[in-house]
This record gives sequence, structure tokens and C-alpha cells, in this order.
Amino acid sequence: MLLYRIGTNRCFPFWEDFQQCYFSSKEKGHADCLPARDDYLECLHHFKEIARVRAIKSVEYQNYLNNKQNGTDHKIVSLSSPDSA
Repeated sequence: MLLYRIGTNRCFPFWEDFQQCYFSSKEKGHADCLPARDDYLECLHHFKEIARVRAIKSVEYQNYLNNKQNGTDHKIVSLSSPDSA
């Protein structure tokens, strides 16, 4: 069964901003539209968000290993679990 979403895509406003910038840009290569393009791509793929979460988890894991070697108690908190607050 196919389900269709009614309404606009969550990234559509970013696409409109990028498209408007792209077609109104006089600069060769549209370098002035890079921030709008980056916002649109981030909305689609979450590259920066994923990198930020990986960096946080990496530091948290290093803290866990350091505390484990020192004999102190430290647990890793899952960001995706609702009961781990």
C-alpha cells in the first residue's frame, strides 16, 4: 500500500530559498548561493547533525574508557532512548 503525504516536504522552504537565490544570482558559479544550498542539503541529509552527534558520542565513549580505567562509575547515556534522562 502506498501512502502519500499531503502538503509540502519539510525541506521545501529551503529549496525555495536556494532556487530563488540561484535564479536571481548574477555571480558566475553562484557562489553567493552556497549558504542556501548548504542549508537545503543539511535539511535533506543531516550531515552536520550526524557529525555533531558522532563527535559527542566519541567524547562520551572516551570519558567512559578513562573512568573505567580509573575505577569510577560512569554509564553511557543513549540519546535515542526516551527512558535515559
